[in-house]
Amino acid sequence: MERMPELSVVVATYNRADTLRETLAHLMAQSLDAQRFEVIVVDDGSTDDTRSVVEAAQQHFRSDLRYLHHANRGPGYTQNQGLRAARAPIALLIADDIFLDAGALEAHLEGHRNHPEEGAAILGRVVQSPGLTHTVFLSKWDPWRLGDLEDGKPLPYLLFWACNISFKRGFMLRHGMFQDEMGRAGAAAHEDVELGYRLHQHGLRIHYGRRAFGYHHHVETLEGTLRRSRERGLNWHDFRLRVPHPEIDIAYRVYDLGTLWARRGELSGTRRPYLLDDDRSIPRLAMRHVLRRVLFNRWMVRAAWMPLFASAERHRWIAALVRSGMYRGVVTHHFLKGLEEGARRVGKIPRSLPVEER
Repeated sequence: MERMPELSVVVATYNRADTLRETLAHLMAQSLDAQRFEVIVVDDGSTDDTRSVVEAAQQHFRSDLRYLHHANRGPGYTQNQGLRAARAPIALLIADDIFLDAGALEAHLEGHRNHPEEGAAILGRVVQSPGLTHTVFLSKWDPWRLGDLEDGKPLPYLLFWACNISFKRGFMLRHGMFQDEMGRAGAAAHEDVELGYRLHQHGLRIHYGRRAFGYHHHVETLEGTLRRSRERGLNWHDFRLRVPHPEIDIAYRVYDLGTLWARRGELSGTRRPYLLDDDRSIPRLAMRHVLRRVLFNRWMVRAAWMPLFASAERHRWIAALVRSGMYRGVVTHHFLKGLEEGARRVGKIPRSLPVEER
């Protein structure tokens, strides 16, 4: 009789064959017994060598490794296909550029043994890969900022990130699944957080797992990151209407001093548990907003920050001065620029939205 796996690892991928090869190699090197997990690679219409990479890995993969393929439909549809094909009671979503530590799968299962409740999820630790030394930008940039959190820490629903997160598959099938459609402006449509919000209403509770560790190894350019950030801004309108709470504005830096004042009661009271620790002080948020307006406005980004980043790629002494937060400020600026452009196309979002859940 065939032994059913305890854990299904779903890897959604699109045109990253070389990186996927390493991702699969790290899955083959897991300390967890190979019969206890399966891997499902779901190809979102790649035009590179993704199929041949998976077929080559299948020749010597000790666990069950399956390959699914469909025409390009975006990350939500792709992850849904993998979750429906999975067989294990616990599913783990990882990005195709996450190189898991050898003990990561065991750590995810241990997290679920410690949290057997139906709505429990484990968000594994993700840090920027030390192998990303291609550019100064890659060596400094950390899109996740998950390294310093306390192990086991409860996390708000807005950290439901499909980079390295596990959950009970039945809970997902009953109460969730990603939005199938891509955003009107492209694939970067906040589908993870939107799903986290819906699952939260049915009892989702996210716990941080430091030992469920992986490196983020995405060879990317600054320009590509800025384009994707602008795309997220263009897709903000539909997402924000689905998640009608002020903590989302805080997390994405979509607020002004008037917003903080008008929503101060919620942000200091009923919605406070859903804010990240660094975002729980309204005076601090106000100061950050003022500094962002001064340091990362349109003129400063064009005339100061972008030339500085270009110089850092040419001069080591300038590179030593650059910090991750500088890149983050410029990335946020492009997100807000996309948001403004999207608002001109589809209209502004009302400051106060009707809310069903509470």
